[in-house]
Amino acid sequence: MIAISCYSLYSKEHEAFNELVKKSFLILNGILGERLEIMIIENDLIINKKPYRDSGIKKTNLINRLKRKGIHRVDFSKGLSLSEMKTFIIDIAEPGKGIKPYPHIKAGSIDVHLIKPGIDSADTGGLYNLSSEIMEKVRDIFPSISPFKKLNIAGLDEIVLHFIATFKKEAKILELLSPVKSFSEYTYTHATNVAVLSMFQAKSLGMEDEFLHEIGVAALLHDVGKLFIPKDILEKKGKLDDKEFDEIKKHPAYGARYLAKMDSLTRLAPIIAFEHHMKYDCSGYPRLQLHEKKQHIMSQIVSISDFFDALRSRRPYRESLDARDIIILMKESVDKDFSPFLLSNFINSLQIVLPQ
Repeated sequence: MIAISCYSLYSKEHEAFNELVKKSFLILNGILGERLEIMIIENDLIINKKPYRDSGIKKTNLINRLKRKGIHRVDFSKGLSLSEMKTFIIDIAEPGKGIKPYPHIKAGSIDVHLIKPGIDSADTGGLYNLSSEIMEKVRDIFPSISPFKKLNIAGLDEIVLHFIATFKKEAKILELLSPVKSFSEYTYTHATNVAVLSMFQAKSLGMEDEFLHEIGVAALLHDVGKLFIPKDILEKKGKLDDKEFDEIKKHPAYGARYLAKMDSLTRLAPIIAFEHHMKYDCSGYPRLQLHEKKQHIMSQIVSISDFFDALRSRRPYRESLDARDIIILMKESVDKDFSPFLLSNFINSLQIVLPQ
């Protein structure tokens, strides 16, 4: 992990990086024997069938690095060379770089099954219905979030990897969005849809899988602060009074504070949680004394997804809107609420035809 981090700071020709690669190679060869098998199960490293007990940050970072590449298993076999080891470390360290075949290293990508057993892929367009299994996973994670419990990062990673695999099937994005079946389900159904839409936007801008993973996890958690808002306010069927709305406006700060405490989480998560209601012209909330600070571009992407899905969803106080009508409303707020470039890209990517 230190070698991977060093490469991110320097280059493959830097003396410090080459020394760390050599050290990694010598240590690995010293314990290799015929074969060394490393597996990731949940947040644990399993080495030759035995759990690795060290709970330090470097173990956590290594697990996260491998997961972002879609790797849950690495096998090293006898005959491993120094140059092969160096290439493997570079491929793990470099964003957007794929894992390729190596003579003595086998890296296993996660195997995501998108078709339900017993269903012909021709009947489903080759796509798994995200509103079933994935929603179950999100439903399990969200109610467990509290200031007194550790967030299930592994569960979030698995959900996001499903999304990435599904995008590679060239799905029609609106068909992937899950309907809100009851008002009490809104928080995690909306979170799932915002993650899908945000990753879809990032992919349409040419971002690679590793970055899609980061924005997917961050977007899933963008509204996590609402879990610290009283339920009677969140699920109120009538209009919120000023005091209630003031409480709602605290959820970005609540979410950012909660997520900022988690070392193994992408740094995008607290930023997006804090900024997703700030608006493109900084007129939203929270309002900062030091303005004018522009939203992070990833927060701008999530803001578009958040608004679009919020109006798509039926709520206690209004019915859902058609996608075309939502886009028309969003275009009226371009330059104020939304980035002109990002909104144009979103509309073009969705292939929604607007009336002239």
